[in-house]
Amino acid sequence: MPPESIHADFARGELQVYRKGMKRVAVLLAPDGETYVLPLLDKVKLLAMNECGVLLTGTEIYPARGAKGTGPMYRQTWWCELNPKTYTTIADPAQARRRERERQAREIGASLLRRPTRRGRFEPDGA
Repeated sequence: MPPESIHADFARGELQVYRKGMKRVAVLLAPDGETYVLPLLDKVKLLAMNECGVLLTGTEIYPARGAKGTGPMYRQTWWCELNPKTYTTIADPAQARRRERERQAREIGASLLRRPTRRGRFEPDGA
């Protein structure tokens, strides 16, 4: 990703990485200490660490809408700055959601184009 898009969508909070059973989990908490700024990152692995920050990778899990199962899961990599610089742009959650919906739409469109024979024949007349 270009650096401009990464800096445009930064999120501030307290990073906590802890063990949950046999795997590690990372959360970015808001100042109240209870609200997640970003969805939970599951099966976390530390990729790099230096004086500038920490690079974590894992699976982002969204809560399920129903009573059973899990919601959608996405591979994610987080770059966490320990003492972040101040950027002039402020992250807009609505813009981030819009970009995520566009990404999902592109993914669906690409999957439909890959397997055109699985869709039925399109007959607008009903013939």
